[in-house]
Amino acid sequence: MSLQKKIARYRKYNDERIAKSLVFNSQKSNIIFSVVPYLLHVNHPDLPGYLPEPGCPRGICDFDPAIALSSELFRRFFPTSSAPKSDDTTLPPDRCAIRSLKTIGSIGTIAQSEKSDCDYWVSIHREQLGPEGVELLRRKCAGIEEWTQKKGVETHFFLMDITQTRDNCFESTAEEESAGSALKILLKDELFRTHLLVAGKPLLWWFIPPGLGEGQYRHLVQRLVKERKINPDNFVDLGNVTGIPKAEIFGACLWQMNKALDSPFKSVIKFAYLELLLQHQSNALPLFSDKVKRLVTWPEKLADPKEKLDPAEVDPYLLLAREIVAFYQQAKTEQMHKWADLIRECLFLKTLEGVESQKQAKFGQKNHLKTTMAQMESWNILPATYQDFLNFSWQYKELIVFGTRVHEYLTETYKRLRWFFKKFGPNTGLTITERDISILGRKLFTFYERKPNKIEYIRSVSRHLMAMDDITIHITKYEGRFFYYAFCGEQDHNSVKERMEAVIKRDDNLIRLVAWLLVNGILAARTRLHLTKNFLPIDLVDIQNLAESMLNTFPIIHFSQIPPNRLLEQENTLRALAIVNFFKEPVKGGKTLTSTIMSENSYGEYFLHDYSTLTQLKNAMRVLLTRHFVSRWNNNLDFFITNQEEASNIKLMLNS
Repeated sequence: MSLQKKIARYRKYNDERIAKSLVFNSQKSNIIFSVVPYLLHVNHPDLPGYLPEPGCPRGICDFDPAIALSSELFRRFFPTSSAPKSDDTTLPPDRCAIRSLKTIGSIGTIAQSEKSDCDYWVSIHREQLGPEGVELLRRKCAGIEEWTQKKGVETHFFLMDITQTRDNCFESTAEEESAGSALKILLKDELFRTHLLVAGKPLLWWFIPPGLGEGQYRHLVQRLVKERKINPDNFVDLGNVTGIPKAEIFGACLWQMNKALDSPFKSVIKFAYLELLLQHQSNALPLFSDKVKRLVTWPEKLADPKEKLDPAEVDPYLLLAREIVAFYQQAKTEQMHKWADLIRECLFLKTLEGVESQKQAKFGQKNHLKTTMAQMESWNILPATYQDFLNFSWQYKELIVFGTRVHEYLTETYKRLRWFFKKFGPNTGLTITERDISILGRKLFTFYERKPNKIEYIRSVSRHLMAMDDITIHITKYEGRFFYYAFCGEQDHNSVKERMEAVIKRDDNLIRLVAWLLVNGILAARTRLHLTKNFLPIDLVDIQNLAESMLNTFPIIHFSQIPPNRLLEQENTLRALAIVNFFKEPVKGGKTLTSTIMSENSYGEYFLHDYSTLTQLKNAMRVLLTRHFVSRWNNNLDFFITNQEEASNIKLMLNS
C-alpha cells in the first residue's frame, strides 16, 4: 500500500472519530476542534488567551483558520469581537509556535461522555521558544482553559517538547519518577493509540511499519528521508513505542492502584491492561498502540487478514476492551473468568457516563449509545445485564455491591502482580523501590485498615457517584438506647417503616453517622437533609448546621494527591472539629460536658473521640496543640455548638 493510501486511511480514521464526537455533542466538539485551535493560532485583545507581550508565541503549523472556524461559528462564540480577518491567515512554519495539536484520551471513542474533559498534547520545540516563550505560551493556554471552563468544557494543555518525547524523557510529576520510564512509555502509548489530530502535522509513527525496535525505527526514518520517500516537514516525529521493560511495569501498577482508590471503576480497564501486558514471555512487552497502527495504516501487517477493519470502525478503547475480555475468558482459572464480566460492565458504564437513559438522552447521545451497543454486541463485550444498567439510577446498595466487586478485583490483581514480581532477581532492572511500596502500602492501609475510633471507608465505585440528593435521618429508641438511621431520599415517619431497603446505615451515635456519611461522599454540599418526628431536644436545623460545619472543616480527600513524602513520615493530625454539647444537656454547675472531636490526619484517615467532662476535652485540646500544632490560633481547630440556652456558658467554660 502506497504512502498516499496510508495517509488517506489515517485521515478517514481521524475524521470519523471527530465526526462521532460532533454527533455526540456538537457544541463541545466545536469548541475542542475549531475554537481552541483558532485561539491558539491568533492573539487578539478581545479574544480568550490574549497576551499583550510583544512576540507572544502563537500559531499552529499548516492551520488555516478560515477553514477551521467558519464565520457563523465565530459569531456564535464571539458576537462582540472586533478581531480583524487579517488574523485569519496561515502563518509560515518558522512563525508557528506549535507543530502539532492532538487530543489524548476518550474524545471520539465509545468512552466519551458528557463528563469527559479534553487533554491536549501540544508539540513544541522548547529550544526554539526559549524559557520565556514557553512560559508565555503556558499563560496563553491557561487563559483559553479558563474560557472553555466557562463554556462548560474542561480542557488541559500539556506543552511537550518534541525531542524529549521522541527520547521518552519528557517531564512528569515528582511522584511518578520512581516508576522508572514505565509511566512515560505508557503515557506515550496512550497518546499514540488514542490521539486525534486537531491541527498541525500528523504523527510520522503512523506511516512507519509496526514491529520495529527503537534503533530500527530511527534508521528507517533516516533512510526514507535520505531517499526522499518522505518529507519530514510534513510530519511531527515523536519517535516509536516499542514496548515497556517488564521489570519496570510494577511501578506503573503501583501508581495505577494509587489512582484507583479515588475512582476505582475507571481504573479497572487500565489495571487490566497492565496485567494483560505481563502475560507476554518477552522482557519487552508489546504495547497496544502497535495493534491500532496495524488496523489503521498497516492492515497488510495484521497476523490474521480477518481482523482487517475499515478505518471508520476502529475505536481504540473498544478494541482494547475486547482484547482484555478475551484474555480473562481464556484464563485457566474460574476466578479469572469472572473478571471478564466485570470488565464488560465497567466498559459499558463508562459509555453510559453522562447519558442518564435513552429516554432522557439528547439525540446525539442516544445515537452514540445505540451504535456503541451494536458494536459491543458484535464483539461479544456487551454485558448480559446491560438492560439493568440502561434503565436504573444507582441506588446506594447497588453502588456498594458493585463497588465491592471492583475493589475485590483491584486487590486480587495487585496481589497477583506482587507475587509475579517477587520472582524477579536483584539484578533484573526492577525499578520499583521499597520506598514506593511503603507509600502505596500506607495508602492501602489508610483505605482498608480498621482502627479504633476510625471512620471506615466504604468500597464504593466512586465517591463522586455516592453523593445523595436527599437523606432522611430517622431516630428510634429500643431498650433505653437511641438508634439513628440514614435513609436514601425524602421519607416521613410512616414511609421509613415500609422502606427498610432504603437504609444507608444505622448507628447508635448521631455525630458518628453524619461524619461517616460525609467522609464517604454520601453527604455532600448539595445534599438536602430531612428529619422524621422525634422526641430529642435537637431539630433538623441542628443536624444541618453540624453537617455544614463538618463540610467546611474537612474537604474530601483525594488519595492519589496525598504527597508521597507525607506517607513516609510519622502520622500527624492536620485539622480538627470539636462538637460540644450537641444534645443540649444542662451544663451549668454540672460535672459533665459531652463533646466529640473529629480529626483528620496526614495519612487521609478520620477519627472520632468522645469525652464526657470539660477536663477531658481540654486535655485532648492540649495534646492537639502540643503534639500537632492544631489550635484555634493556628486556624485548624474549629468548634461547633448547637443553638441552645447554655451556649454562652459553654463558651465561657472553654475559654476559662
